[in-house]
Amino acid sequence: MKLYYPASISFDSSSEDLSAAINDSKGIILLTNLPKAPFSEIQTAFDGLHARPDLVTRLNNAYMSNLVYKDSFSMGNGGASVDMKRVLDLSPERLGEITRNDPNLDLLKEGSLKETIEYWEHLKMNVAPKVGRAVADAIGSEDLLKDSAYNYRMVDYYPRTDDVEGSVAPRCGEHRDFGSYTLVFPNDVGLQVYVEGQWMDLPSVEDGTAILLFGWCTQIRSNGRLPALLHRVADADGVLRRTSAVLFCAPKKDDTPLEPVVKAGEEQLYISGIKAGNLRGSMRRKWQKREGTLSEEGKVLEEEEILATNMVNQDDVVKNTAMVAAMD
Repeated sequence: MKLYYPASISFDSSSEDLSAAINDSKGIILLTNLPKAPFSEIQTAFDGLHARPDLVTRLNNAYMSNLVYKDSFSMGNGGASVDMKRVLDLSPERLGEITRNDPNLDLLKEGSLKETIEYWEHLKMNVAPKVGRAVADAIGSEDLLKDSAYNYRMVDYYPRTDDVEGSVAPRCGEHRDFGSYTLVFPNDVGLQVYVEGQWMDLPSVEDGTAILLFGWCTQIRSNGRLPALLHRVADADGVLRRTSAVLFCAPKKDDTPLEPVVKAGEEQLYISGIKAGNLRGSMRRKWQKREGTLSEEGKVLEEEEILATNMVNQDDVVKNTAMVAAMD
């Protein structure tokens, strides 16, 4: 498979230069000179949680809205179509609720997870504002500056185990992100992007370099100028264990507008009046189905929606809900 080399720019560049680079990025750019991700601490946290299912139960019970620690494939939830990976999803809101509901859960207060959380908080306070400003300027939309739903995602692509029924489970199935932007810090190769009509491997990146991608919210707001790039993770030769640290930024409130900024000479691709909540629920179910975390109620809603609308994936949600062509 061919290698794809995105353009790169230093985070130390001016906001104006960063915005210009994003505007020319075609959906992906390498952002250098960022704080190095604590991969060793993340792996230690995963190893500790995997060895202590009682702590996993406490962690997940302390945040009832969704799972915090996910190991769906190993638990047989969903079979061979479910991503083979372990995931730890935290956020400022989740951390607050977990602390309130289980104040004696010490794993968040000491050791590897404490160090990791400090890293995420540093990114949120010192990196996200500048990236958000640059993306907003590239789009021409001040609405993006109000997007403040941050997700701290850690992913452990552990050594491949036996697959189900002779199939090869995906590591991370192909998808586009939902939100405003995504910073991906990988410790090894394996991330692939669909560009120029084909899947291409991204090269290895130095510590302190993030892969900056955009989600559907940005594609709609930019009227397609900044695409939400289709991507996936695959096994790579010689890589037994891959770790990824990902910062997601998305609209927090469902009534957040996703108004397309249409420039002179452009055809409007997305309808006016779309809000984040028009997409979020259906897209979340598509994501949870792939990760094996869809609730029984969610499975029913998903089946009903597919039968009624034929919306199988996230792209279908946008086509049916937000594209101008859907009104014809």
